[in-house]
Amino acid sequence: MSKAGFLAVVLLRRYRVPIHCVLALALAFYVVTVSSTSPNGGEPVTRLLSQSMKPLKKSLHAVGAAIHNLQVNYVAFKDLWNENHALKEQIAALEAERNRLFEAKLANDRLTELLEIRTRILRQSVAATVITHSPSSWFRTITVDKGGRAGIHQGMAVITPRGVVGKVVSVEEDTAKVMLLTDHKSGLDIITQRTRVRGIVSGSVDGEPVVKYMGRNEDVRPGDRLITSGLDGTFPKGLLVGTIVEIAEDGPGLFRRVRVSLAVDPLVMEEVLFISAEPKPAVSSTATRDREPAQSATP
Repeated sequence: MSKAGFLAVVLLRRYRVPIHCVLALALAFYVVTVSSTSPNGGEPVTRLLSQSMKPLKKSLHAVGAAIHNLQVNYVAFKDLWNENHALKEQIAALEAERNRLFEAKLANDRLTELLEIRTRILRQSVAATVITHSPSSWFRTITVDKGGRAGIHQGMAVITPRGVVGKVVSVEEDTAKVMLLTDHKSGLDIITQRTRVRGIVSGSVDGEPVVKYMGRNEDVRPGDRLITSGLDGTFPKGLLVGTIVEIAEDGPGLFRRVRVSLAVDPLVMEEVLFISAEPKPAVSSTATRDREPAQSATP
């Protein structure tokens, strides 16, 4: 046997399975071609081969259909995934926009309340936003985003629409620091709204506000509202300070220990109003006449 013949035998033995598969597929293709082109169904042998190859034809057709369906489903799934991802991004954007609009509405409501109380108080005032809270438990203060440039000065009263906040203790050009009523160094002259009993609301080292110098025989009870007396020259009279929540008889000397719940929670306020001791400038009649349109002279 020649070298080429020996090599052919080796290749046939090594690759006999792939070769047999190729031959079977070629035979199936021939049978399918002949049976589809022959008008009378071909010769008996061809018909026999065609009948025997029907299961293979069905299998090949089923495999092709499955591959086609898989391709179609993959494309549909990919389109559905892309659409779902886009919808999720759109929902996230809409949720962020909804949250922004809700925050804007809340801020607008708070500023509207500040404007309303500003129109009721007959003093010059400046609105500002809280930017920091003091982390110290010894000095309870807040810092706002306006200062001397905006007309804020030391000693000004600070309030919100809900009630009294505190007093300005230091001023920079563009910021100001406010001592809260919860600070142990604070003190505010108040009266009870029901019986007009006087006292001093002050903070304490533990941050719990109390009323000092309230006698044991005074007519006060839990639930009484405390308002500014107006006698300190800083706060206008009648602003809400807080409510008495507990009265104990174990106070120092002739006075009782009175615990207070403040009207304003310093941890949640965001905008405040600074009130000056100076009254609002009155609009003079001359200025009013100057703003009126000049009437044409009669000939």
